[in-house]
Amino acid sequence: MTGFSIRALEERHAARVGEITLAAYDASGSRIEGDYRDWLGDPRARVPYATEVLVAVDDDTDAPLGTVTFVLPGDEEFEHPEREGDAGFRMLAVAPGAQGRGVGAALIDACITRAREAGAHRMVISSMHWMTRAHGMYARRGFVRRPDLDVAFPAGHAFIFTLDLSDEAEVRFGPPGPAREPLWYEDAWAEGNPVDCGG
Repeated sequence: MTGFSIRALEERHAARVGEITLAAYDASGSRIEGDYRDWLGDPRARVPYATEVLVAVDDDTDAPLGTVTFVLPGDEEFEHPEREGDAGFRMLAVAPGAQGRGVGAALIDACITRAREAGAHRMVISSMHWMTRAHGMYARRGFVRRPDLDVAFPAGHAFIFTLDLSDEAEVRFGPPGPAREPLWYEDAWAEGNPVDCGG
């Protein structure tokens, strides 16, 4: 029994969705500050730059329980090398009081469904190294940790996770390469960089 639905962000839910996102990030182990905190707190600002901002809404109370931003190559919010066949998500957040209800897993599954509908062959996501609870959830959904693709952001070391969505994924993107020190994200994502394809 879930008791919630996944839908596109609605204006009436935007303020609460922003609060949920900030609360989830703050609880993950490191408080985000500055301009990026403002960006996290305003989901409406992400809508023009992403394929879809999704919200889990309680069926009884109409209260937002969690959110995620689904992205495809070409979206400004897609934060990985632009590779045809990829899809991803960002800013997954679940309200502290809603954790344990399967909200995060349902939001991830909604992104996977949308990726398959878009013809994607792989999901690729990044997660800061301190977000250990999220890492466990990604592993349970089938994502594989890719230390060969890790990047360094201004806020620190980001772990990369991938999930193959088709039998073509390994042929298209190559097998995992050897683990390495994380590259600065701008260098790692530069066009033609060999780490883009896992080698």
